[in-house]
Amino acid sequence: MSQFSEQVLEGLKKAYTAYFDIEEIDDGTALKARCDYHMRDSQYVLVKKAELWAAESHEYLYLWDAGHLDCAGVEEIFRRTLDDGEPRVKPHSQHMYTYLTAVVLCDSAQPEALERLRKLKKRREFKLSLHGWMEFRIAAVDLSNGEITVNRAGKALGKDLKRLTDRVISANQIGEEKTQ
Repeated sequence: MSQFSEQVLEGLKKAYTAYFDIEEIDDGTALKARCDYHMRDSQYVLVKKAELWAAESHEYLYLWDAGHLDCAGVEEIFRRTLDDGEPRVKPHSQHMYTYLTAVVLCDSAQPEALERLRKLKKRREFKLSLHGWMEFRIAAVDLSNGEITVNRAGKALGKDLKRLTDRVISANQIGEEKTQ
């Protein structure tokens, strides 16, 4: 783990703190944190017992610092994210969606690994989507050139992550200029 990727990781955690509950993970692997987001929205008439509708949304975001990203690393991230995240999905009549999201920071990446990452997908619908759905999203941030690679489900994630990483990286560069 390079010092720059550590700074970006800390900046992302700080930014995600506003919306997510962050749990640090120190198990000697590339997984550094799990961020949990839960939202319940509902509408009622006069009293809360007279509820017209309710919808729950969840996201489990896994922050990875992979160093050099290769095909085996992509497969490991995919497998481990699903192994940890799928048991957390609890479909019921008010469940709308759950996203299992992996954000991977890497200093460099093999082109084959990025191509494999683009093709990763996992989506489950519960009771014909009446009890919501679960979808896997993944984004890799190559810190050497600033490129962000996402799978098809992660297109919106890529846009947000680009804005967020640009802000974190520029803040780190400004901080370095001030200390020099």
